[in-house]
Amino acid sequence: MSKFNNNQNLPKNWQLSIKYVGNMEFKSPGLVNSLLLNHKDCKYNLKEIEQMEKIRVLENFKKNDKTKTESQSNLLPKQKNHPIPNSIKIESLINVPKHPAYPYFGLFATRNLKPDELITPYYGFVTTVEDSDDSSDYCLRLNCLAIDANTIGNLGRYVNDYRGILDKPNAEFREFINLDYNRVEMGIFVMKSKNAKSGIKKNTEICVSYGKSFWKTRNLYI
Repeated sequence: MSKFNNNQNLPKNWQLSIKYVGNMEFKSPGLVNSLLLNHKDCKYNLKEIEQMEKIRVLENFKKNDKTKTESQSNLLPKQKNHPIPNSIKIESLINVPKHPAYPYFGLFATRNLKPDELITPYYGFVTTVEDSDDSSDYCLRLNCLAIDANTIGNLGRYVNDYRGILDKPNAEFREFINLDYNRVEMGIFVMKSKNAKSGIKKNTEICVSYGKSFWKTRNLYI
């Protein structure tokens, strides 16, 4: 077993070579200041902040996840830094040879997810954009920072691009304000829709668009 994950309550199918975290890990403590709403170094202006959705992530998970086991229900309130949402799961694709991500993994819904619902924050190792790893397939930009979930992350790292899986993405990356920490974070959200019956159905794979630039830099975009 990896030294990273001894004695942790890990999601099913989590790769033991990856460190599971329920919060962002910053290369240096001062980096978080650019995300904190009340800090003088915050990189977001008032208009941007007003437009962002404001969510208490831990409370949101507890409210929406109706299928918690007793041990998980007890775990969540005690470990604020390590919420494991029960609304999603990691599935192995080893038996799906035609899947674009074969033989790796995908992120799936364990219940119906409503339009515009927060699925999970996207956590990983946080550096400045200049210090980020250009070769990483798990790196997202968050203003002047980069979140890399290549070796450290949460369930969000398992979301696949929709190409070859769905006709269009059913989820998207979006900045939001996590009121638990009073800071801006990156999250994966169900696509917005005026149709209340839309959203993501139970057992459906959750897919986003990585963007054309992701595929172009890897010479895979047609």
